[in-house]
Amino acid sequence: MTCCNQQSSQPKTTTNCAESSCYKKTWRDFRGTRIERGCGCPQVKPGIKLECCHTNECNN
Repeated sequence: MTCCNQQSSQPKTTTNCAESSCYKKTWRDFRGTRIERGCGCPQVKPGIKLECCHTNECNN
């Protein structure tokens, strides 16, 4: 599976993953809205929005 792995609003980059899902985490801090993308579907702390999906590059 191919997942996007760029941070926040950086240009799109992808990585090949062994997992069958991709994730996109969104949260706010003193720098504004932060976005992290990657492979799998991790546990997150309260206050962090997590979206998991199961198709190539679905987490852009």
